[in-house]
Amino acid sequence: MVGRTLAVVRDSIRSSDDRSGGVMQSETRDDFMEAFKIFDQDNDGMVSAQELKRMMAQFGNELTDEEVRDIMKESGSGTALSYSAFCRLLGVGIKQSREADPEEEMQHAFRLFDRDRDGKITPKEMTQALAGFGVQLTEREVDQLIAEATLSNERAVSYEVFKRVMSANR
Repeated sequence: MVGRTLAVVRDSIRSSDDRSGGVMQSETRDDFMEAFKIFDQDNDGMVSAQELKRMMAQFGNELTDEEVRDIMKESGSGTALSYSAFCRLLGVGIKQSREADPEEEMQHAFRLFDRDRDGKITPKEMTQALAGFGVQLTEREVDQLIAEATLSNERAVSYEVFKRVMSANR
């Protein structure tokens, strides 16, 4: 379960799973730091069990208290994750998710945005989902984002468009 949970986090922030000689590449390190800052809601330099649980719920993957305890235990951090423990856990999630079904992962990522499950991501859903990830955009910025994704004046993003855009960014 921990591997699946961490894979959801990894996919949600589109972190790279490229490794070079066992040293984390700059892009991956930047993605991990971005994710850490999103999870560290009170900006105290640690991700508490409560912050982890809250953010995972926002990513569409509710955790039980037992699962949160297991993640904390696996990290060896006790009650909160330091940045280095967070990176180690994301690294485990990346390693374990390499065998995951990419189509299933993509569908899960789409569902994080398609909150009403109608098969389209509306501007309102895009705004809400991005806000949940700590990204605040204006209405105009969301409209521009959708227009760039759909390559048209379409006001919603279909799964196929989402998949094309997300695949292009890997």
